[in-house]
Amino acid sequence: MNPNETFVMNSIVKALGGKFTEGENPPDAYFNLSDNIIAVEVTRLVQQVKNDKGEMIPRLAQDQPAILLSDELDCQMRNDIPNNKYVFLTLGAPINNIRKTKKQLKKEIIHQLNTGIIEQDLTIEKNRISITIYDGTKKSGKKIISAVANRYSDANLLSNTMHLLNDRITSKAKTSNAKSFNGEYWLALYNDYWVADIDTYRLAYSKINIQHDFRKILIIDCYGQVECI
Repeated sequence: MNPNETFVMNSIVKALGGKFTEGENPPDAYFNLSDNIIAVEVTRLVQQVKNDKGEMIPRLAQDQPAILLSDELDCQMRNDIPNNKYVFLTLGAPINNIRKTKKQLKKEIIHQLNTGIIEQDLTIEKNRISITIYDGTKKSGKKIISAVANRYSDANLLSNTMHLLNDRITSKAKTSNAKSFNGEYWLALYNDYWVADIDTYRLAYSKINIQHDFRKILIIDCYGQVECI
């Protein structure tokens, strides 16, 4: 089991009692509650965005290259940034021509540090980027930190949540049907789409029509709180 699956199952045990054992994938786990064996499928809820073909994919797939770019700059430029300063970048995603963008971005950061420019907005390889120099230090020790703005991100929270639930429930329903287990099946959803709370998920679930055999669908947040939708 991966760390997210283990965290979810530990959260369920803490909230409901019982114990769990690893499954055969599928299912991800077996939950033993009052001598009742329940098969549990676990999956992660992450925001979905469109790619260039109009297909819905996890936002992280588009954001990850920008995140890695920031981390690489932080490692490579630590000696270039004074101890009492750090750099905040706003990067657009998906990001174009990462190698050329990183090379030019290094030059722009050095230029700002040398000239005393606090903030500038610029376009590099058709990527819209903002660079801001701050006084002080970060607890993490990082010299370069970033925020990623995805141009395909939809601001409609309910629509996003409905699509996300539909995608995950449909996918996991197919997985559970492929496993010959005659007992009860639950679906446990780890909420990594933190802008949506349990009330949003309940509303979204009430507006979609999906055929599945899950007896319960649980939402588990990053604090280990367990709710049923």
